[in-house]
Amino acid sequence: MKDILYHNPNEVAGLISNTYILSAVAAIVFLLITMIISKTIAYEGGKYPQDPKRRRIWFWIVGIVATVAFFCYNYFVVKNQIVPNQMLLDDFAKHMAIATGVTFVIYLTAGYLLSHFVFKSGKFGTIFPSK
Repeated sequence: MKDILYHNPNEVAGLISNTYILSAVAAIVFLLITMIISKTIAYEGGKYPQDPKRRRIWFWIVGIVATVAFFCYNYFVVKNQIVPNQMLLDDFAKHMAIATGVTFVIYLTAGYLLSHFVFKSGKFGTIFPSK
């Protein structure tokens, strides 16, 4: 299969738009993975249960993995599809960094909102305790 190469600024602008859309999709997918992991961690009894702590740890681990994975995908796969033109590469690199930050912000914001308002009485609600 022949690789698609982006040659002009209009094509790279479309690639940048796709990168922002993919950043939101990646954040949501990794948030779903976090929700599945939080469901698999069993409740612990006792005065000081450790299960909420484990859910919080997994939330942050998956958030960091999501951010790093999204950046690596863009850096090693998508960036190589741009014809070596320094102006185009610099433009994409700037937006790639911003989109990576957007991935983490969406993951964190959506996780917080879901934890406090949608799943506040479930296992996922223990990720951001309201106490």
